[in-house]
Amino acid sequence: MASQNFYLDNRDLKFQVEKRVDWLTILEARGDLGQPGCAYESLEEAVETFRDLLTDPVGSLAAERIAPRAAQIDQEGCRLEEGRVILPKAMEQNLRDLAEADLMGMTLPPQYGGLGFPTTLYTAATEIVSRADVSLMNLFGLQGIAETIARFGDEELKSRYVPLFAKGEATGAMVLTEPDAGSDLMAIQTRALEDPSAPGGWRIRGVKRFITNGCGDILLVLARSEDPERFSGARGLSLFLVEKGPEVKVRRVEEKMGIHGSPTCELYFEGAPGYLIGRRGRGLTQYVNWLMNAARLGVAAQCLGIGEAAYREALSYAGEREQFGSKIIEFPPVAEMLVEIKATLEAMRSLVYRTAEAVDLEDALGARVELLDRKEASYAELRKKRDAAAQAAELLTPMIKFYTSEACIRITNLALQVHGGNGYMRDYPVERLYRDARITSIYEGTSQMQVDRAMAKITKGVLEELLETYSSKKFGASRLGELSQELGEAKAIFLECLERVRSQKGATPQSSEEAGALRSLFARRLTEMGAELLMGYLLLEEAELWERKMPVAAHFIGEAVSRVHMHAQVIRKGQAVPIREAQAVLLEGF
Repeated sequence: MASQNFYLDNRDLKFQVEKRVDWLTILEARGDLGQPGCAYESLEEAVETFRDLLTDPVGSLAAERIAPRAAQIDQEGCRLEEGRVILPKAMEQNLRDLAEADLMGMTLPPQYGGLGFPTTLYTAATEIVSRADVSLMNLFGLQGIAETIARFGDEELKSRYVPLFAKGEATGAMVLTEPDAGSDLMAIQTRALEDPSAPGGWRIRGVKRFITNGCGDILLVLARSEDPERFSGARGLSLFLVEKGPEVKVRRVEEKMGIHGSPTCELYFEGAPGYLIGRRGRGLTQYVNWLMNAARLGVAAQCLGIGEAAYREALSYAGEREQFGSKIIEFPPVAEMLVEIKATLEAMRSLVYRTAEAVDLEDALGARVELLDRKEASYAELRKKRDAAAQAAELLTPMIKFYTSEACIRITNLALQVHGGNGYMRDYPVERLYRDARITSIYEGTSQMQVDRAMAKITKGVLEELLETYSSKKFGASRLGELSQELGEAKAIFLECLERVRSQKGATPQSSEEAGALRSLFARRLTEMGAELLMGYLLLEEAELWERKMPVAAHFIGEAVSRVHMHAQVIRKGQAVPIREAQAVLLEGF
């Protein structure tokens, strides 16, 4: 029987929202609690409000309306007719339903018609919507476009455009990628030229590619506003708001492997009027960086939703399918796959919501710091807390984008495998989920880019500080204590490997280059080791709060510790010679 509510039927998500998230700290930092005229009179009232919102409309809408339309949307897809993008009718209905439920401005400021909720709550809503239809999340998740305008735009732009998003009367797009500038955004060639006669004072010319919802009403375009001869790279890039119009042409809608309900467009800007967002030259380094981090957290939540949907399809199938006179769920190899999916899902869900908490704290404390005079007594302490939250968010955001997307692909692969041959057929939803999952490790920054960003923080000791905090809890002589000891031993191995890689130096240019190559080569392993150690410690905390978590923690930690040992073996043997040998292997036959 199909679920009637995608929040109420997910006990682990309910546990995170109602028992695990530190709402008290978040709401006090935001000024939403404990002060006259604030949003909530008590913590209990706030949690009840959040629970009610996720139950209805989010959970009920996702289960009763959005999920039943997903297969039709996947089959129909998007198409381009005479320069106009046509969405599946069911997708248009989904967007109307979300707008009528007042869910298209969840984090936007109330003065512009938004609900003003924390990012952590929006993350939960994103997970639920993604479980119902992966494609829809790519449109629902673009609320960050409006939030960017609200944060960095001038008052005229805020007043004109943010309410349109909040009401669901406009959709947006993040317009960054070009044919020759994918991961390397500093190579962007689209030009922004000053023109006093143009609305906004600028005109945009160039081609953009792989733009999610490029047919949206309001586009945030990264373009080169400065003379490339004088300001190359990131210094010459600014961010512009461009409205859909005759000077913005959709040249094609991509034929994709998955997420068929989400239009991916190639755009040509033919002198389109543009409005500068914030300051010139800050487009990539400040505004897009913030926007991309928000999008990466959104993708992590999307991965949770995909994984949850795939797990439930596999569990249901395994409980019904009979072979050799028994239900296949009774076969150890099948049960093992299901347990692996479930344990991985719950582990990464915990880390995703800890990341969302860090983002909320960074935002709230940062806003308060800006209002204080440096001479005030509370300034130094508040800034210290803000900086700690920022460091955690800057590490965890790329870490979870990397880990959850790679895990999501593995989860859907295992879920399809549980189905056997049936899983390969379009008659079963797991086939669609498998296709939809594959993009998650590519868009909003590839896994390799996320590892590089995370590694920059890992080598500076940010991860060590987090591990020290989480590992300081003592569980005594118990099963939790035994698991904590196993994690502690694995942590020591990780720190040894990290120091081995971090200390790599070269006496010559060639050896320095090889040392850098080694750090890059082992970055993925170290990031994965660190993420799984963090998740292991988080599961220990949760097992103490909820007994049901004990077998989940035991399974995940056992597997994670084994992987730490495996990665350590490779890193300990690491040397520059194999890198040169690898190059020889790759060149062989060409």
